[in-house]
This record gives sequence, C-alpha cells and structure tokens, in this order.
Amino acid sequence: MRRLLSVGALVGLAVGLSLLSARSAEAYPQFQFSSGTSRCAQCHYSPAGYGLLTSWGRDESGDTISRGGDGAFLHGLWAPPDWLALGGDIRYAGLRNDVGGAGSPETAFFPMQAEAYGRAAFGKTGVSLYVAAGLRGATRAEKTGDTIHSTAAISREHYLMWKPSATGAYVRLGRFYAPYGLRMAEHIYYVRRYSGFNLFEETYNLSGGYLEEDWEVHATAFTKPPSGFPEVLQSEGVRGQGGALYGEKRFAAMSAVGLQGRLVVNSEQRVLQGGAIGKLWVEKAKLLAMGELDLQRHDVTGGVAYNQLIAFLGATFFPVRGVMAGLAAERYQEDLRVATTARNAFDLEVNLFPWAHCEIVLLGRYQVTGSGKSDGDPGSLGMFQLHYYL
Repeated sequence: MRRLLSVGALVGLAVGLSLLSARSAEAYPQFQFSSGTSRCAQCHYSPAGYGLLTSWGRDESGDTISRGGDGAFLHGLWAPPDWLALGGDIRYAGLRNDVGGAGSPETAFFPMQAEAYGRAAFGKTGVSLYVAAGLRGATRAEKTGDTIHSTAAISREHYLMWKPSATGAYVRLGRFYAPYGLRMAEHIYYVRRYSGFNLFEETYNLSGGYLEEDWEVHATAFTKPPSGFPEVLQSEGVRGQGGALYGEKRFAAMSAVGLQGRLVVNSEQRVLQGGAIGKLWVEKAKLLAMGELDLQRHDVTGGVAYNQLIAFLGATFFPVRGVMAGLAAERYQEDLRVATTARNAFDLEVNLFPWAHCEIVLLGRYQVTGSGKSDGDPGSLGMFQLHYYL
C-alpha cells in the first residue's frame, strides 16, 4: 500500500510541477560517442534514448558535457530513494521569424517547455512506471470565449516497462515515440517534422526489443489515442495504426549504422517509410558527423500515390568542454515527381553548457523551396533558448 501511495504521489508531482508550458524533451543524439558513451540507453531510462536521465546520464552531464557542477537531481541537494527517479525541464525562448510575407518579420518571446518526469521501479521485478506531463507551449495566445490562453495540459508519455537489466530484452506498453530515426532535440528539423515525430505526435504502443553493447533492435506496434480519451491524452499529426522497426549496429565505439521502417494506415491513406541513419565520431578532430535518409510513399484513398524524400546531413564540433556547435543541411521533397515541391534548409546551432543543469541554445536557419519562395514556412529563423533541468 505504501508503494502504491508513493506511485500516486509520483504521478501527482509530475503533473503538479509541469503546470507551466511544454516542448517535448528529447535526447541529444550528438552525445552518442562524443561523450564516451556508445549506447543512448546508458544515459536515459528509455531503451532507445530519450527523456529522463539515469544516474549515469546525470554524471555525464556534470563531468563531461557541462563546464562543471553537480548533475544530480536538484544539484545533489536531495537524492530520491533508489526506486524513484525524478526530473523536469524548463525552457524559455525568443525568436525572429521571417516568412517573406505580410506581417514579417515576426518577433516572439514565450515559455517553450515546462515538463516534469517521474519513474517508479517496483522492487527487483524489472517493472517500472514512467510519466511525463506538462503544458503545450505556444507563441501566440488563443481565445476561447472570453478566456485567452496559450497552453493546454498534456501527458506526452506514460508507460509501463519490463526491463530487468541494462542489456537484454525489454517490453513496454503505453504512450511514447516509437524508436526511429535520429530523435533530434529540435522539432523543426525535417527528419522529425515530416516523418511522424513532430510535436505531440506520440502514439500508444506495444514495443519490445533487445539491447547489447554494440547493437540493438526495436519493434513497435502502435495506434492513435482512442477518440474517447480526454484532450490531455490526445495526439496530433497523421492519426492511424501501424508498426515501426529500428535496428542499430555500432562499431569500435566510434560509429553506428541504423536501418528503419514504419507503416501508418488510416481510412484516408497509407504511409510507408523506410530509411537509414549513420554516425561517425572523429576523436582527434572532436567532430561527430551524422545523417539520416528516409523515403516515404503515400497512398491516398481514390488511387492517388506519391513518393517523398527526407534527408539530414550534419557535423557537430566540440571545441572545448561545455560547447557544441553544429552545421546541417536538410531536404524535404513532398512529391519526387515535382521539383518545385522540394525545400532545403541550412542550420547553424550552438549549444552552451556553462554549468550542470543549465543550457543556452542559439539557432539560425535559412530555408528555401524549389520555387524559390518560402511557401508559408520560414525563409529565415533565429532563435535562442534558456534551458534549465532539475
């Protein structure tokens, strides 16, 4: 009974701490290999890397990634019991967005994320409960009746997992992103935005896999949230059911190759995706190169079909401890038969980690389409973020 009450308190804490706003909390794929850690699951409780940090990940954030400080929960002021892990993220952002049309450029300052996470382990069974909850952040307030609001509560992740050891088999059931792709932190990147992993597109899944030191594999069956679920549990994007596969092989603790596939089906269309990712760490240059290439086929009710391409290629440089600077080129082509449906983006991102728990993000982006116009998407974007995690 005491453990059940503690789990209830965990859920309440996760919801209570998060009543601010939310951007989804992601992993940083740039830290694989560059931090001396080969498996993303070493730093995260999620088997594919994502969300709440393990004690190993917290140690890395203070000892390797940041300029200094204690990466433990609350800077080490209080340590939760072994069966309980807690965390949270708060982000504030400012941006200047120029789409080349009326009203541009646009400047906005807004709370981007405030989210809390909790994980409770049930003894030595290997079973745990994970909950992430927060509020949807928005650059503009929306009006409903006489009330103006810019956020709405959401629980992006909540699942039960059986994972008895750091390596080996696991199974989890609930809401989360299916393991797939590079899982970039910023959702504006095409490999997230157009592949079914944009903001609030988490599905309800039954997922399982196997982890080893130099390889891993994940299989997921998913469905959209039932229509009767409250808004706090709903998702966005293409809503349907299907499955996803992801496998990764690592070499000499310095490179990785991954293969992946995904199928989404609903009453209006079928989307079939397939692709690959790659990473290479060059120790002497302190440089991590990584890329992702995906092909998608959309079959729409009525006999219409078209193929799409999504690509990302980037290089991240770690000149000194606490500094990460990256350049990237992206391409998304909505229909491979029509050249003017292509859009290209070029990104410069600098992440500063002056002290454990603290991050400053500077992001610049330039985007054009095949027609040379922004077509409703940013022609240029400048953004900064102030990030603090518990």
